[in-house]
Amino acid sequence: MAYRTIVFAYDGSTEGQAALAEGIDLAQLVDARCHLLAVMAVPREAKYAQVVVPEDCIDEDCARIRRILQEGIQRFKDAGLEVDGVIRVGEAAPVIGEYASEVEADLVVVGHRRRGPLDRWWHGSVGHSLLDTLPCSLLVAMPRQEANA
Repeated sequence: MAYRTIVFAYDGSTEGQAALAEGIDLAQLVDARCHLLAVMAVPREAKYAQVVVPEDCIDEDCARIRRILQEGIQRFKDAGLEVDGVIRVGEAAPVIGEYASEVEADLVVVGHRRRGPLDRWWHGSVGHSLLDTLPCSLLVAMPRQEANA
């Protein structure tokens, strides 16, 4: 197993926290270089129409993403690992793939959120989208309570 560089796509969710914990354990085992990526989604209003999104909405989203990123960085520090943290804006799967290429990642770690077929069809699946686009391996981590259910 040659995971020298690992990218963690982190959104602060329960699923993201489980993936971070699992990935941190792996990074410690293989002494990997770690990169924590928080993706700020394009506001839905801006995605489907030519609408100007109010600046305070963007500022609130930025502040929330910064808090999530800092929380993740602290988890790495608590585990005795160094990590580079970065925020990118855009659709999650393409942004994760581009960043993984940029840092020459050997592995990307994401969490998995169980959803019904209609919800998955409507919103898509980041993990599924990554399978076809990543330049490296993908670890999709499951929260412990769901994995045992």
